[in-house]
Amino acid sequence: MTDRLEMVAVVAMAANRVIGDGDGLIWHLPADLKRVKALTMGCPLIMGRRTWDSIGRALPGRASVVMTRDESWSAEGALRASSLEEAIDLSREWISQTEGARSEIILFGGGEIYAAGMAVCSRIEATIVDLTPDGGPKAAMFPALNEAEWCREVLETVAADGDVPGYRYERLVRATPVRV
Repeated sequence: MTDRLEMVAVVAMAANRVIGDGDGLIWHLPADLKRVKALTMGCPLIMGRRTWDSIGRALPGRASVVMTRDESWSAEGALRASSLEEAIDLSREWISQTEGARSEIILFGGGEIYAAGMAVCSRIEATIVDLTPDGGPKAAMFPALNEAEWCREVLETVAADGDVPGYRYERLVRATPVRV
């Protein structure tokens, strides 16, 4: 097992960087859920408690590392962390103890978690939804990026279909790699 791991942000966001309304996602993209599963299987997912609550359970084949300030919080199938450093340590431990685990740690949301981990993130797998919602008073946002630090590639564009808005898959790779 390698000592150096890659931190990857997996995110679905609107064109204006809104990722949620404070309670969950604003859209439903069935094909994107399959992509997220493929991107995250065999990896620990670092998420905030509100993201955990919106999912409602541990996702099979992945570790759920939940960052929360509430020291008494616990949930079946979740590993609680009080800091990003602790979340990375728990993720590293899970990878080393799990057969078939990949050497990637996934930043899984919400906005505060993405902001906390972006400095050590080397890749972003983004779904950019062709919407510009305001997100409401509790809007969760993906942090603004310094575009000069990232190489952006559009992987696929999907047209709107009925109630499903159009979207595109983008991969952003940090120009100067970082490892955790």
